[in-house]
Amino acid sequence: MRNRHKLTFIFFCAVADMFAMVVGTVIFLNFIKSENIGWNELFRDKMIAITALSWLFSVTYFKLYRVDSLFNLEDFFSNSWRAFIFQRVLWHSYIIIFQDNLLSFYWSKAALFPLSFLLFYFLLSRILFTIIREKTKKSFFKPYKVAIWGFNKTSIELASHLEANSFFIDFIGILNENSTEALSNDEDFSLKLIQAIQSAHAADINELYIVSSPDVIDDLNYFFQLGDRNCMRLKYVPDFSLISKKHFSSSHLNNFHVINPRFEPLQNTYNRLIKRIFDLAFSLLVIVLIMSWLYPLLAYLIRKQSKGPVLFKQIRTGKKNEPFYCYKFRSMYVDGADECQQAKKGDVRVTPIGKFLRKTSLDEMPQFFNVLMGNMSVVGPRPHMIKHTSDYNCHIDDFMVRHFVKPGITGLAQVAGLRGETKKVSDMKRRVNTDIQYVQSWSIITDIKICFLTIIVTLKGDKNAF
Repeated sequence: MRNRHKLTFIFFCAVADMFAMVVGTVIFLNFIKSENIGWNELFRDKMIAITALSWLFSVTYFKLYRVDSLFNLEDFFSNSWRAFIFQRVLWHSYIIIFQDNLLSFYWSKAALFPLSFLLFYFLLSRILFTIIREKTKKSFFKPYKVAIWGFNKTSIELASHLEANSFFIDFIGILNENSTEALSNDEDFSLKLIQAIQSAHAADINELYIVSSPDVIDDLNYFFQLGDRNCMRLKYVPDFSLISKKHFSSSHLNNFHVINPRFEPLQNTYNRLIKRIFDLAFSLLVIVLIMSWLYPLLAYLIRKQSKGPVLFKQIRTGKKNEPFYCYKFRSMYVDGADECQQAKKGDVRVTPIGKFLRKTSLDEMPQFFNVLMGNMSVVGPRPHMIKHTSDYNCHIDDFMVRHFVKPGITGLAQVAGLRGETKKVSDMKRRVNTDIQYVQSWSIITDIKICFLTIIVTLKGDKNAF
């Protein structure tokens, strides 16, 4: 019942949203025709198809119509707006690329009325969807009752999650939350669990989560069979709160349940492919459009001010703790460069042109060649010198986690103001924690956002760049 109602609700939303997007495009086409905006017929004939494809891409990317997980109304609303804004960006990008006479369009009714219609639709539809669902939930639908048995830290967190995502279920709560009876051994635990399953069946509960430590259950299959005989779905959630304070990430390897210390999106091959394509496309654009003329100009200025090579290469720690040569425009005098010493404010080793390069981060530009070679990524934790990696690994827990991904030209720590010299171990700890946050929360949108923030920080000037 629960999945059927959810599927019906999501299908109705999907059809209504697509219909609204098409209607918005029809309004747009009628206005450009009535206002005699000189756009060719081939362009107009493709607009409805472009609208449908861009909307499908947006809702797929933001997973708007998911039926394989618990339904969260707040996430549905926020993802609706994200998908709508992203679709508008794609739609207007098509117009910008293939059409002239844009100034007259953006000041016309053809731009204003379709946008106003769609904004009004999304605002009104989400309100109506909520009202209709709440009105019909108790009137026509038999509630799908879900409960938890087992009172501990894990069950409390699970209860909070179920309460926040209970739009299509009736969450009863933790059945033994108020029980003060201590279960001294495995036999007492089994007897109480049998009674809990029978009581849950009598209360017409459809799905019961058993949350307990794995060492107190002798035969889990027996309880699953007992749940089956009572026509009730029984699910077991192991409680690891007594052996670890961290939140685990779990996955499956065939029939094996695997517990991971953290969630890493870039463990997914598809995500790594997307990131690599972005790296190649971005670095090629920079090399062709910027480095093609910037390299010879800076090479002339660097060699004019001091003798030595144009590029400075240094062994840095890369992915999987493997060393690689990291390239930079040379910003220091050759005789005064100590490779193991970090640059400081007012460092006498830095050349006049080097000060400008370091302040504007232009010294990092050759690292786009590292990206092409596969040693680095556009976005990721900054690579450290081998000595610094060895030193900090002895003082900072989880330091090597940042090396689970490729190092980057820029990163989350850099746009958060954590670049430059690290005078204290605590400074490096903050940088490492930010890098690990990036490893755990990566998305292609995050990479694009960090790239834009890097440009903004560079233009504004970073006090830690010297």
